Amino acid sequence: MKRSISMTLATLVVVGAVVAFALPRGQAAAVASDNVVTAAAAGIFPAGATFNGIQLAGGTYAIGVQTSSTSNAVGDLEVQLNGSSLIGLSQWITITGWITSGTQNPDGSMTLNGTGTLDMGDGSAPVGGLALVANLSATGLTVTIGGTAFPTLPKSDWWIFIE
Repeated sequence: MKRSISMTLATLVVVGAVVAFALPRGQAAAVASDNVVTAAAAGIFPAGATFNGIQLAGGTYAIGVQTSSTSNAVGDLEVQLNGSSLIGLSQWITITGWITSGTQNPDGSMTLNGTGTLDMGDGSAPVGGLALVANLSATGLTVTIGGTAFPTLPKSDWWIFIE
């Protein structure tokens, strides 16, 4: 399981770097940066964490966002959570999102808003166009998508950087 999380995290870091360097300068210049938020982290949920009947074990996430003084933002987020289905099978939940606004909170954390897609990993079609709110702090990530909050994923490996 650790190897799977490590491979997923490495993939997310590479994808994030490719997206960051592939962004045309004209688009990057369109947002006057007050904050740059980057994260590539993994965590393990405390015992008893569940979502829609799925017992959550852990997950990885990658974030790359640039915000302006007017709270406009450009960036993306991907979260992959792993757990066990009701019948005990491995299940991966994936959340992807496009961040369009962000605010730094007094405690140094960031609140990021945008639109996301939720794939429950159970064979059903992913649901897109959902409202997305992500709260990122030095200790972990909390995501609300389509009005439903996931438990906070604590950071146990890698890094979170809010500049």
